[in-house]
Amino acid sequence: MDRKGWIGLILCILGLFAWEWYVYSRYGHMRPPPKVAQNAAQKADSPEELQLPTTGTGAAAKEEGSEIRPKESFPAPGSLPPEETAVLENAEMKVTFTSWGAAIRSIELKNQRAHGEETLVLNRFSREPIMNLTGWDEGMALVAYRCNPEGKEIVFSRTLANGVELRRRYRLDQEYKIRLEQQWANPAPREVTLPRWKLFVGLGEPIHRQDPPATIAANWLTSQGKYGRIGLPDFSPAGLLGLQWRGARSEIDSPIEPLRWVAVKSQFYAMVLLPPGTLLPDRLFCAREPLLDFPGGGKGQPPSGLDAWASFPEIVLPPVSSLGTTFSFFAGPKEYSLLKSLGPGVGRIMDYGFWGWIVKPLLWCMVQLHKILPNYGVVIIVFTMAIKAIFWPLQSAANRHMKEMQALNPRIKELQAKYKDQPDKMQAEMMKLYREFGVNPVGGCLPVVVQVPIFIGFYTMLQSSVELRHQSFLWIHDLTRPDTVATLPLLGLDINPLPLIMVGTQIVLARMNSPQAENPQTRMMQWMPVFFLAFFYNFASALPLYWTVNNLVSIGQTYWNLRKPVPTLHRVKKQKTPRLPLRK
Repeated sequence: MDRKGWIGLILCILGLFAWEWYVYSRYGHMRPPPKVAQNAAQKADSPEELQLPTTGTGAAAKEEGSEIRPKESFPAPGSLPPEETAVLENAEMKVTFTSWGAAIRSIELKNQRAHGEETLVLNRFSREPIMNLTGWDEGMALVAYRCNPEGKEIVFSRTLANGVELRRRYRLDQEYKIRLEQQWANPAPREVTLPRWKLFVGLGEPIHRQDPPATIAANWLTSQGKYGRIGLPDFSPAGLLGLQWRGARSEIDSPIEPLRWVAVKSQFYAMVLLPPGTLLPDRLFCAREPLLDFPGGGKGQPPSGLDAWASFPEIVLPPVSSLGTTFSFFAGPKEYSLLKSLGPGVGRIMDYGFWGWIVKPLLWCMVQLHKILPNYGVVIIVFTMAIKAIFWPLQSAANRHMKEMQALNPRIKELQAKYKDQPDKMQAEMMKLYREFGVNPVGGCLPVVVQVPIFIGFYTMLQSSVELRHQSFLWIHDLTRPDTVATLPLLGLDINPLPLIMVGTQIVLARMNSPQAENPQTRMMQWMPVFFLAFFYNFASALPLYWTVNNLVSIGQTYWNLRKPVPTLHRVKKQKTPRLPLRK
């Protein structure tokens, strides 16, 4: 490795350290909650407990190590009155409500599937219902409410210990939206202060065991427009090259700042809480939840989910007064158009990041093409061919540059033999030769450079493109999953044909572009596609489908252009520089 290579390697390592330092400086003050010692007999006699986060108040809560997180536990079986449930449904979802917490037990998305024909259910593995309110009942995670269905609405009510009447009214809006009207009434002739409280946003959970953990996350948008994210990998230990400066975490908090909305999401689905503008949460708590009873088969350890709670400031109720607020809750697929319609900045849940400028047009084109072509596999093929048609002149020009380089090859060999002991001199003479005949040595790389953003945009889009779920094509059962056709019984290795075809066509194309591989670097570049096999082998089959079609069209175009004879090169006439008149 030369000096430039070593400098690049050192800069990369420093960049990794800088990134880890940034993450640690942002979230390093958030430690897992203290462990509670229990003996075996206590664990056998007591019910399961969930450590729900709470927050301190005032300036002490902001100081390092000053927050006290009391334990909030689920009540023992039989300590609550019998559970009452009620159901509301529309064309898109069926919502089951429970009197334990006056909250949402589960949300069944009627037109979305989990495995096979099984309907997808959100929050299916969580013991805590969505929109459960905690913080006012001495550490209890669930309390009982009175349930009163009223037509297309469900009303829950109870009286708090301080005499305040709490009423929660649910109804369904269009599509995937739920509306909660929450009211506090203080009948006493004195002022009542309700301490800080929390709403459970939901559990971000995978659908399959092999779902990428990085796609499970919680998001928020502050009143100042700052977008935040806590992903499942953020709970893992932080370190590099054997050095570990932070252990695994079970809990992470967002910075203290008013939040316009909060959300928890998986790879293809999201739950978004949109509070009223007059009552914004000021922190989001996240906790890692191991899903030990995760069904669905598959290899590997049971995956983990991510719980999220929105924390609200205290409420002051004047004597004989009431306060009413309305929350909007979205629970459905991560379709960009749906999320964007919820409010400012909600579309950022898609996590397109810098590549949003290319992802959004690509997604729009895909959806519009699907209105004409019923199969998304055909849409990807037509879409790829349309892109190749747009860049056809550019690729033809690149192939022409390849032929020009082929014509210069004898002269280049002479220079290499003449200056083999003077690499700097040889490089200077070669550049002089290129200028003399008007040949651009990097002209053949331009089409690849131009298509890289499209490839990255397509890759980013597939990370959360729910439109492709359960869309089949040829032997592919789901374009968002690998195209596995069989599994080797002894090795347990899945056989995915499409990545193999993709790499094969990429090798053919590389050999066509550089047929005379005389130096080791060129030969290595010809076989470089084999290394991509490890990255794309278990990826969503839509991406290797796109890349395979792209390779096949490029092979045909390259073959057609290479059939043309080697051009005869002529020296470029030097332009005379006009001489400026001398000043007197």
